[in-house]
Amino acid sequence: MSTDIYEGMTGRSISTYDLLDETMATYGLDKATAHEAITTFLSGLADDDSAVIVERTPVRPELLKNNPQDLDVDHWVTVSDETADHIRGALAATFEPVTNA
Repeated sequence: MSTDIYEGMTGRSISTYDLLDETMATYGLDKATAHEAITTFLSGLADDDSAVIVERTPVRPELLKNNPQDLDVDHWVTVSDETADHIRGALAATFEPVTNA
């Protein structure tokens, strides 16, 4: 199995994905903070082992062929579920889960 993570420009619209929704719900984080934490941990793992990124797929592949306005090309990054679990572990070590009283 695999997990997809949105890789887009910071400060712009962030596409939703399962790990992002899970992180926001578990830790009560806003979308930008949760996404930044996920991508930061992913970047650290990828720096140690570039093979953690199984595939990078452009959100708008047509921009790779014709991009006269020089728009940013965002990607979906596919990682193994094992890598996603490492990210979950890093999140758990960094943030306190939200408790329902």
